[in-house]
Amino acid sequence: MSETPEDNWLKSRKPGRLAVAVAMSAPVAGAVIALVLALTVLSGGPSAASAEAASEGILGVIIGAGTVMATGFMLGGVIGWPVMLALGLPAHAALLRKTSAKIWWYAIAGGVIGAAAGGVRLLQTFSSVTPDARLLYIAIGAVTGTLAAVVFWFLRRPDTDAAEYKS
Repeated sequence: MSETPEDNWLKSRKPGRLAVAVAMSAPVAGAVIALVLALTVLSGGPSAASAEAASEGILGVIIGAGTVMATGFMLGGVIGWPVMLALGLPAHAALLRKTSAKIWWYAIAGGVIGAAAGGVRLLQTFSSVTPDARLLYIAIGAVTGTLAAVVFWFLRRPDTDAAEYKS
């Protein structure tokens, strides 16, 4: 019995690229978002007059940025991988089968999924979060989801074989 494209639409011609995309997209997005958030709260650069003190300040900023990115990478994996497995991969399968799998489809789907994940996180901590910060949970989730979806798309490049799976 031969398989038709409808029977094997979830199979990938590039299983290695799919595995790398799943493994790396959420942690990379977490690292980038953590760095951006950290840079928004850093105030100014080194204020010392001497070159030696300035270089120590720059080294401190570099070490701090590395620490922030490593933390974001780990949190991206811890928070992002379950979301990727539960919602991202089914969305990828649907986008691959039903659309041309262009990057903007993935960005939209990632933003919606990220906002939903941010909303779930907000529900878990709703009573302890200030009203001003409640929208921030959803916004950060949406931005992180969009970034993770774009990273996933660049690593996986589903547009190259979407036409094969369209019904």
